[in-house]
Amino acid sequence: MVIVTLKGFAMHPHQAVSSYSPKLATHCKRPQLEAPMVVAQFIDAGITLAKWYGCNKCMLLQELYLKRTFDELLHNIADPLVHQALRQQCQDQLYKPLLALKRYYKSIPHGRSRFLKIEHEARVISHIFNPYS
Repeated sequence: MVIVTLKGFAMHPHQAVSSYSPKLATHCKRPQLEAPMVVAQFIDAGITLAKWYGCNKCMLLQELYLKRTFDELLHNIADPLVHQALRQQCQDQLYKPLLALKRYYKSIPHGRSRFLKIEHEARVISHIFNPYS
């Protein structure tokens, strides 16, 4: 049994499955107050599932959940229809799945070049669609 803790959230893999959705909920009643929690829970569910699949030797599913979480954050940063507070939180918390992907790609052959491509994409999108400017 694996329980992952991330910034005060503890989630069992079965809870992560029930709370995980491939899309981040971008419509909140109070985005300025709820954005940090919504983004953190989305990331926590994705990383928990990825960690569970990694412990069960399902490396492709581990990569899928990490990459999906990372890509969803990038898409929300670049989407002008998403509220500014959510875009800022996505950018602020982008490091969490990026670090998880870095750990994952260290363990596979030719992972370094794959990680560098992902990191470059994150830098470009974060710079072009900076929600703080």
